[in-house]
Amino acid sequence: MKDEASKEEAWEKDRLGFKDIGHAFTNLIRSIDTEKVISIEAGFGRGKTFFRKAWAKQLKSAGEVVVEVDVQQSDHSGDPVITLLGALVDALPKGEKAHGKKALESAKKVAAIGARSLARAVLKAGADEVLEALTDNAIDQLEDFDALDDVIKGVGAEMSKAAGQLIASQMAAEKVRKTELPEQLKTLQAALVDGTASKRVVVIIDELDRCHPDYAISFLEATKLIFGRSGFVFCLMVNADYLENLARHRFGVAMDDERYLDKFVDIRLRLDPKPEAFKTAVYQLACDLPLNIPYGENKAFSVKQAAELASRLAVECGFSMRKTKRILLKVELALRCYADRPLDAPLLVFMAFKDESPTKVNHDHLPRSFLTPEEGERLRSQSAGIDLANFHNEQQRDARLNW
Repeated sequence: MKDEASKEEAWEKDRLGFKDIGHAFTNLIRSIDTEKVISIEAGFGRGKTFFRKAWAKQLKSAGEVVVEVDVQQSDHSGDPVITLLGALVDALPKGEKAHGKKALESAKKVAAIGARSLARAVLKAGADEVLEALTDNAIDQLEDFDALDDVIKGVGAEMSKAAGQLIASQMAAEKVRKTELPEQLKTLQAALVDGTASKRVVVIIDELDRCHPDYAISFLEATKLIFGRSGFVFCLMVNADYLENLARHRFGVAMDDERYLDKFVDIRLRLDPKPEAFKTAVYQLACDLPLNIPYGENKAFSVKQAAELASRLAVECGFSMRKTKRILLKVELALRCYADRPLDAPLLVFMAFKDESPTKVNHDHLPRSFLTPEEGERLRSQSAGIDLANFHNEQQRDARLNW
């Protein structure tokens, strides 16, 4: 009963109908018995971060070992492998931190050797003394460097010292990457799942599409190449279209319409709220607009009418929840700034949405929106038109103008 209560609590603030999607994705995770990389895809402002947090709680209540990584917090901070390992180490029980430290040391060796390789590219051949200082530690990682040294000498003078050091560094990095780091990962995974019913670690990665482009690409590569190990399931919360555009900009157009993410992701899932759930969520949000003095007593000027209009326009315009919130914030600011005056809340909603999408929002959504002062004067001057000055009966006025 406690687990069931925790599952329901996870979705307590769910307005987009994500709970059912979360349950379905949880069933998928529990059916996986090998390494997988899964992408959960949605556009910007479509609720990925909310879903990640709520889904993580649900997974934990279902007995899964979950590690959450907000990649934006680590952007520019270093090597993606160290970022991922650091998150895993933080999730370890206090008594198991020593296992994680060994894994981090292995990752740091790979990063350090890579930094030396970059320095060599800048310095180029000829700065032998500097290169030797840069690569001493890399050479120490190679048990068979003596054999490599003999090969280099056998080639003759054509093989420069810089070239030999470059080969040594690459071999050192590969040794750590293929042997030492996987062993430490295996130990780390075992420590994370120790004492639980689950034998897998679910790593949920968010905000990848908000990082520096180069870092985002590097992070993807690290996820697949370094962590493609049994016992780990990676879930990437991503804006797939944005990442695909990054890849095309960096690597060019792929052959045969191959998508870049397909190289790293085993299963691709969509996170799409149902239109009716989204509409309801916007309505509930807009019902909180702080209207102090309505423009009139008729319900056409009420907050509920403004909320109904906002929910309809948000769906028809195809806006995300984030963008819709920003639009409603403009309306809220107007209502707060002029709280001492009668205000037409639905008209403010109409104007705010029309400002964002002038081609999709028109007077049909709110017929009285055409009544600018100029238009009112024009109608008043027409003998066959509507004499606004004589509209003393509110019911008659509403019927004629189709509020």
